[in-house]
Order: sequence, then structure tokens, then C-alpha cells
Amino acid sequence: MVRLRRVSLERRLGNMDMAEALLTEAIRDNEGMPISSFYSVKLARQVLKVQKNLAKARKILLEALEKDPDNAKLYANLLEMEFSADVRQNEGNTMSSFDRALTSGLPLETKIIFSQRRVEFLEDFGSSINSLLMCYEEHQKLLNQQMMRKRLLENGSADDTDDKRLRLEDAAMGGGSVAMATTGITPLMATDTSTAGTYNYNTWYQQNYGYQNTWNYNQYYQQT
Repeated sequence: MVRLRRVSLERRLGNMDMAEALLTEAIRDNEGMPISSFYSVKLARQVLKVQKNLAKARKILLEALEKDPDNAKLYANLLEMEFSADVRQNEGNTMSSFDRALTSGLPLETKIIFSQRRVEFLEDFGSSINSLLMCYEEHQKLLNQQMMRKRLLENGSADDTDDKRLRLEDAAMGGGSVAMATTGITPLMATDTSTAGTYNYNTWYQQNYGYQNTWNYNQYYQQT
């Protein structure tokens, strides 16, 4: 808490170099811990909002992702910053940020959220219909994976409750595998898009993935 108050004080006094140095020091001192990513976001936002330097802010978050590649909040903040620029000129960087999240080690459920937002972004601002169709197909594949995983988990629970009975039934049926249905999956175009267009990525991440107060400021204040 003391460190962040000092950063705010230096910023209000116009000592931007000192404010940046304090946050950079905090990132370095806490390397390998979640709080390091927290400070990276603080620094990136300061660089973007005060210095108006998107390229530098992007570099800060990309460096944080190299050290903390499974932190969904870093991807969400990177997307929020990319979207703050002119979407016509920055479409490539925005799409790269989506791709980076979708090829990461994030959980499937989180990837589905990013994938849905990618399709919505292309629907609203994309310049290529082919890119939209391709991303929509990839989104459906993720939904199919989620459905298959859900079926497998349900079947696994049944196995645990009555393993012997299921083994006998399986043998009687010739050991046939269970067909994974993909019907009933609601296409993205039919989902509720009443909030589409706001693109407040921290907000939609919390709403869709069930996180509240994702950074838990009080926790970090106690550690500083």
C-alpha cells in the first residue's frame, strides 16, 4: 500500500520517471509471484493513460506474460489496451492478442470466453469476412470440446458410483464407445450479445468466468 501511494504521489507531482521506476522495481522485487503481474498491469496502464505510449505499455504486458503465461488477467488487460486504440489501425494487434490467449495454457472455459469475444470483435469491427468465418468455426470446435468433456465427466461419475455394473453392461454391449452428441449447442450468433460492444475486458472476464475483485487489492497492500 505504501509503495502504491508513493507512486501516486510522484505521478501527481509530475515525477513520471520516478513513478515508473518505483513500479518497475516492484515488478523486479516480486518476480515469480502473482503480485508481479499486478504491478505490471499498474505500470502498463500508467504508461498508456499518462504517457500515451501504447507500444511501451504493450511491451510491459508481453514481458509479464512471458513470466506468467497462464494469467488470464494479463491477457484481458492486454486486449483492453489494444482495443483502446483505433480499431481500424490496430485490428492486427488486437487479433494477435486474442490468438495469444487462445494458444496459451489457459483452461478451456476461459479460452471459450476469449474466443466468443474474438468473434464479436470481428462481427463489429473486422475487415475480413473470411477471418470471421474461420474464427466462428474455431469457436464451435471449442464448444464441442467442452460438450465432450462434460459428457466424459458425467460418464466418469457413473463409473465411480457403480463400476462393476457398468463394466458388465459395457461387455454385454460389446464395449461400444459412447457417441458424443454435439447437437443442442447454441450457436454464438444466437447468444445474448446485449453487452457486446462495451469491450471492458476485465468486466466481462469477471462476469463470464465468475471472478470477483480479481486483483484483491487488500491482499497486495498487506504484502507491500
